Parts: sequence; structure tokens; C-alpha cells
Amino acid sequence: PQPPSCGPRHSPPHTTAMEYKQKGENSEASRHDAKTSPGFAPLFDRVVFLGGKLDAEHPFSFEKAIEDRYAMPTVTMRAHRTIEYHRLCTGGFNRVCTERCRVYWLAQNAHGHRTPDWKLHFSINKDKENLALAWNILCALFLDHACDFGIKVCVAEALGDGTWPESQNGREITLYMFKHSDTYDRGSGGLDMSNMSERKTVGGPMADLAPENELHKYWLSADYERSGSFWRALVVEAERRLRFYGVRYAGCANGDLPLGRYTSIRNEAFVFPPDAPIGECKISKEKSFGTTKNEQDQDKKSKKYDDTPIKCTRMAVYPPNYSGWNAAGQAVPGIISDSWNRRGF
Repeated sequence: PQPPSCGPRHSPPHTTAMEYKQKGENSEASRHDAKTSPGFAPLFDRVVFLGGKLDAEHPFSFEKAIEDRYAMPTVTMRAHRTIEYHRLCTGGFNRVCTERCRVYWLAQNAHGHRTPDWKLHFSINKDKENLALAWNILCALFLDHACDFGIKVCVAEALGDGTWPESQNGREITLYMFKHSDTYDRGSGGLDMSNMSERKTVGGPMADLAPENELHKYWLSADYERSGSFWRALVVEAERRLRFYGVRYAGCANGDLPLGRYTSIRNEAFVFPPDAPIGECKISKEKSFGTTKNEQDQDKKSKKYDDTPIKCTRMAVYPPNYSGWNAAGQAVPGIISDSWNRRGF
């Protein structure tokens, strides 16, 4: 196979490994505040990163995440507009994302994870060196393509903080495919989607909270969805780079729809399977009028409070593997088309 491009057609100034190292020396603040010079994302015309992958000294590299998980560096890329990315290492994952992506996660959480949650999964053998190579390739690709949301890799085992669940094999690296929902333009309404607040917040949950001069960072709308051709081209290039570098894969994730040797797709919007647990909640049958802690304790003793758990509505859960690649039955993104089978993976 042909190797990834050795650089952009018109190579922009780029930060060398030595410059990255110098920025990180003798400065605690540099762990979070050192920002690279703007790169120029190609939108398929060229690649930014030499060899099509991050070098080990890049602030978003796998090596840097393991070296200092608490650092939160930022990188600015310039494509059709400027996009700022930052790194977060939490919950057993190393993530590179935008502020818009964090608002997207917030909106999903506020609506009980019932809204579309389409993801590209990359199956990577989780040997540390193999996983590091795959991440450095796919994170570079994510930045090359000026993706607006996020990408993450499992790092719990690399950090010695736990093990990767067998049920999640084949999902070692995840790239988020944003699909807008009109639900984001309303109040959360809790888990009961039928009781949505009438308050309109077009632009997502931060639309009426963010300063006007920063609103563009947090805005959610269908304008930020990418076309099927965009995602198909990205997957073709991901497969090409991973094969060229000999990255080992772990087999398609159980429940995903395969798109290639490494890549699969799944909608992980929460569902109500037959065996979904019944939630418990506490409802006070008589309101306490006590104002101090002692008075409230006395109220409870005198049965003014009845906090006995009662059965509530069935709870939506993460879709079990057996429920397939679109358990919620939501609209399928344009990446799936009749032409896909002719890609020749």
C-alpha cells in the first residue's frame, strides 16, 4: 500500500518535537496552557502530521497522556474556521474534544441518553504499544479532518487503573458522529421525554448561558452534522493508515455493524430492553415543616416523612450487545448507503 503523505502539499510551519519538549520543561503551567501554533487541516487535500500520525512528543499523543494524565493541553487547528481542541483523561479514557463536544455530552446526559448517539468504533488489540500507535494515527486523522466533536481511547489498563471489559472488545477507540436532536432545544424534563419543558433554547443547553462572544464554541445544531461522504472518506483513510502501519485489530465488537477490518458503527442511545431494571425513588407522603436538622429528624421519627422506596418507571439503559447496532431504531446517518458495499475493503 502507498504510505500516508509525508506532509502537506504546501507545508505550513509546524512545531517540532524539540519545541514541544522545550515548552513542557520547567513550567507547571505549561502542562495545561502551552498551546501549539495553529495547524492547517486539509479537508482531504493534504495531511498536517508527518507520516499521517502524531509523534510521541505531540501534546495529544498516547505517550503524553500516559506520562501526565492530569495535563490538559490545547491545540488549535485552522480549516474552514478555527477549532480549538483540548485533552481530558478521565474515567479510564483519554479524550481529545472541543467545547462543543462537551456540551453535546451534557445535552445527552440531560435527556437520559435517549437521543441519537452514533459512534465509529475502531477495533484495536490493546497491547500498549499497538494501542499507542493506533491512537496516534487516528487522533491525527481526527485533527486532519477538522472533526467538530471528540475521539477517545481506553487507557485504564495502560495507566494501571483497571481492565477493559470483555464485552467492549472492538471498541478500544471511539470517534463521535454528531447527530442533532430537536430535543436539545428544549429543557431536560428529566428521564420522562413526554414531560419536556416548554422553555426553548435553540442552540442547545448553553445557548442562553454562554457569553455572546463565546457562544459559537458551544452551539449545537444540525449545521454541525457531517455528510455521509465525509464519514465514508474518513473511514477509508483510517483503514488505509492502520493497515499501512500494521496495527493489530481485535475483531468487530459484538453488536456493531462492521464497516471495514478495523471500523464499525453503532448507535448507543439508551433503550428499554425487556430485562431493563425498574428504578426506585422516594416520595414524601407528607411534607416536613421542620426548618432545623433536629426538627427534621423529629419529623422523620414521627412518620411525617415516609421515604419507603417505591417502584417507578422502567429505566433506560445502555444498549446490550445482543440488541444490535441500532437498538433505538433511530434514523441512520448518511454514512450507510448502497455505495458502501463497493468500497472494497
